[in-house]
Amino acid sequence: MTDEATITCDLLVIGGGMAGMSAAGWAAARGARVIVVEKAAALGGSALLSGGVFWTASSREKIELYGGGDPALAGIVFDTYPAVVAWLRSRGIQMSPRIDVLHGQGYQIDIHAHIRGCADLVEQHGGFVILETETTALLQDEDGTVTGARTRHVDGEVTVRAAATLLATGGYQASPELRARYIHPQAERMLLRANPISDGAGLRLGAAAGGEVAGTNAGFYGHLVSEPRVWDDERLYVALSQYHSEHALLINEAGERFCDESFGDHANTAQTVRQPGSRAICFWDSRAHAAYATVPVVSVGIPLDKMQVAIDNGGKGVVAGTLDEVAAFADAHGFDGAATCATIAAFNHQARHGWEVMDPPRTDDFAALDKPPFYALIVHPAITFTFGGLTIDTGARVLRADGTPVPGLFAAGSDAGGAFGRGYAGGLALAATFGITAARSAGWA
Repeated sequence: MTDEATITCDLLVIGGGMAGMSAAGWAAARGARVIVVEKAAALGGSALLSGGVFWTASSREKIELYGGGDPALAGIVFDTYPAVVAWLRSRGIQMSPRIDVLHGQGYQIDIHAHIRGCADLVEQHGGFVILETETTALLQDEDGTVTGARTRHVDGEVTVRAAATLLATGGYQASPELRARYIHPQAERMLLRANPISDGAGLRLGAAAGGEVAGTNAGFYGHLVSEPRVWDDERLYVALSQYHSEHALLINEAGERFCDESFGDHANTAQTVRQPGSRAICFWDSRAHAAYATVPVVSVGIPLDKMQVAIDNGGKGVVAGTLDEVAAFADAHGFDGAATCATIAAFNHQARHGWEVMDPPRTDDFAALDKPPFYALIVHPAITFTFGGLTIDTGARVLRADGTPVPGLFAAGSDAGGAFGRGYAGGLALAATFGITAARSAGWA
């Protein structure tokens, strides 16, 4: 490329993660000339940091309940998922046998092969994948139709003219300022368990072109993690995540439960960020430890003793023979120890006798946590990707505040808001299904 170069294509994809590359590969295989521009030095985004488990809820009812977002958008994920699975199989992408995941089912896939394969499809059909390229502005004609973008590469400024443009930059989780604005003021300090590139560029580009960023969806996907000694190794993202919090109790600094833990660790994370100090004590017993805290969350995972790994990496926790020891630990770290133990005792009483309604409620796993030794670990919220973003319709078209589409502009993955709300039903599935939906809406069905 040379200074002030102009290139043309059928589809411009801004972002080379799961959503962008799925859209690019799908469209290219159907005859589109695709240009992919990616800010990072490599493709894949946060998808390459995942375990590669491609799953979603097992029914429309479950995706609406556990996803907690717009039912129409959630339905696109559920309805499109089988087509994506069939496409992966047709391309020879390695897939595990079907596995159970949370409230759904799916497959562990070779995510690297999928991303590489989509890039190959783009190049085989006359397109380009351009790395280390920043998109500085979207281009629009007089009636507001998006006609491409201006980009900046080390070789100079490049204008890309496109019949359709897809925003798929991965959300805003890497921006402390946007986290504080759209999630909660305390979210500014959250640990990031994702790539550092996704800082809201797609939202800014889309908003500048007239798209709506409603700002009402504070949901995000993340996990509760133990305090790390350092946070510079991607392997810690899984190793320090306390997935079993849904079978434990979460207790704030006042010594009180504050959420329905059984709804899921990903949802518990969003509740914890709002607590004083953005932290909680995660409490469980020997039964829960053997059944959940030493067992991988998916069958293809590696078993780890979550408490031991947490302590080895700087976490603050205790394995206690009595609740008095738990109280002493809580007091020593700024929690109300007496209230913490009273909360545990009240939960166990209700779990054993069941004659009172729990407050907060508990919709699953009512077993008492009364078998010593007891485990108490201080946990903090860490974010992977956001659920809020540009307003879209079921065709992944970016909408203005009045509900009309911005012509020529689409959004997918975490740049698009609304499919999930307080819950979660598969991040890779969300990205791929809406990436392909955007490609279909743009003319490559």
